[in-house]
Amino acid sequence: MKVVYRRYYTIISTLFTMARDKTAAVVGGYGGMGKIFAALLAQEGFNVTISGPSETKGGKVAGELEVTYERDNINAVSHADVTIISVPIDKTVSVIAEVGPALKKGSLLMDVTSIKQLPCKTMEEHCPKGVEILGTHPIFGPRVNKVDGQVFVLTPIREGKWSRLFIDILKKHKVRVHATSPETHDEVMAVVQGLTHFTYISLAKTLHELSFDIKDSRNYSSPVYEMMLDMVGRIIGQDPHLYAEIQMRNPKIPRVHKAFLKASKTLSEIVGKGDEKAFVSFMVEAAKHFDDVERAMGRSDKAIESLVAELKLIKGSVGRELLLEHIYSGKKHLGVVEDVSPDEVLLLEGGGKKNLKLSNIRVLGGGEKKSFKIEKFGAVARDFSILIDSPADEDFISKLLMQYDDRIISVNVKDVYEGKQLPEGKKSVCFGIEIINEDAKDADAGVSDFFEKLGGVRR
Repeated sequence: MKVVYRRYYTIISTLFTMARDKTAAVVGGYGGMGKIFAALLAQEGFNVTISGPSETKGGKVAGELEVTYERDNINAVSHADVTIISVPIDKTVSVIAEVGPALKKGSLLMDVTSIKQLPCKTMEEHCPKGVEILGTHPIFGPRVNKVDGQVFVLTPIREGKWSRLFIDILKKHKVRVHATSPETHDEVMAVVQGLTHFTYISLAKTLHELSFDIKDSRNYSSPVYEMMLDMVGRIIGQDPHLYAEIQMRNPKIPRVHKAFLKASKTLSEIVGKGDEKAFVSFMVEAAKHFDDVERAMGRSDKAIESLVAELKLIKGSVGRELLLEHIYSGKKHLGVVEDVSPDEVLLLEGGGKKNLKLSNIRVLGGGEKKSFKIEKFGAVARDFSILIDSPADEDFISKLLMQYDDRIISVNVKDVYEGKQLPEGKKSVCFGIEIINEDAKDADAGVSDFFEKLGGVRR
C-alpha cells in the first residue's frame, strides 16, 4: 500500500508542479487586449507577468488581475513558456525584434495584431530555433471583456505543445478558431476590416459634409437604418490611430479601395443618367455573387427582433424589479423599473434613481438575478414543520415551492414523521428552506402562505 500511495503522491505532485510552473508573459499586458489575454492565461493556471514602460498602468492592472508587473520586457519574457505581444501595430515589429532573441527554447511566441505577414516574418527572423511561433488575430476589440464565443484567426508558423495547449484553451472557451496562412489572412482582412472600416468612416464623413442632423433622422428611421448608424458609430467612436494602422499597414488594402471607388463611381453615374435598367443589372449581379442573401435576411431579421423584444420586455416591466447589466463595464443594476423612454430606462435603485441608456444594457435572466441577490444580500436558513396529508409527496412539494417564490434558494426535506401522536391520515414534514436575506420576514410569510394554500398546517 505504501508503494501505491507514494506513486499517487508522485503523480499528484508532478501535476501540481506543472500547473504551478506554467508561466506566461504579456508584453503590453496593461492595454485593452493585453488585459484580456493576461486574465485568460491567469484563469487557466499560468503564472502571468505583464510588462511595459508605464509603471503606473502596469502596477494598477497587475493588482486588478492578481498577476506580476515587470517594467523590462526582456526580464518578463526570458523565462516564460508563453509570450504574447500585445502592443500597437506600429510597435509590434520592433518589440518582436527586441524580445525574440531572449526567448527560451521550447517556448511559444504569439502576436495579436490585425495584420499577419510582417509580424510572422519578423518572428521567424528574430526567434531562436526551437521557439514555437503562432500568429493570431482575435476578431474583436478590447471593448469585449472575454474571449468566450469570439472568432480567432490563427496563422501557425512553428507548432508545438504550447501552441496546441493555447488552441485547446480557446476551444474550451467555445472560440471559433480558423487557421490559415499569413498571406491569405491579409487578403481576406483587407475586405473584412479594410473595406468595412473604409466604408463606414467615409459614410460618417459624408454625413458631416452634408451637415446632416443624425439625431433628428432617427425620428424617421427604419430598424435597418438604426443598425447602420450604430455600426458607423461603433467604428468612428474607437481609437482612430488603431484604424489608421489597420488601413495603412495591410499591403492588400489599396487594391480593395480601388475596386470600391470604381464600383461607387459606376453606380453614381448610372443613377445620374437615370438608367434604371443598368441599376437593376448592377444590383442583380452583386446579389448573385453574394454568399447567401436569404441567410443575411434571416440574421438581420433576428437582430432586429432581438432588439425589439428586449425593449418590449423592459417596457412591460414597469413597476417590477429587473437586473440590468452594462454591456461594456459589466456593472449590474438591480432595481424597480419606473419609466421607459425610447432611449432610456429609469430605475429605482438603492433609494435613488438611475437613468440607463437602453443601447448600453441587457436584461439578465432569473438565474443570474438570483445569484446576484445571493451575493449582495446573503442567505438565511429556516425550518418549516408542516402537518400535511399522508399521501402527499413532500419531494414534489419542494419542487413546487422552488417555483413559487424566486427568493427561495433551496428546499430540502429534513425529516418526515408519521406517528400515533398525529391525527389519522396526517404526517409531519420538516422542510429546510434557504432564503435570500433581502427581506426574510416577507419571504417567511410567503412560504407560510404557500403551505396554507396546500392545506398544510404549520406546527
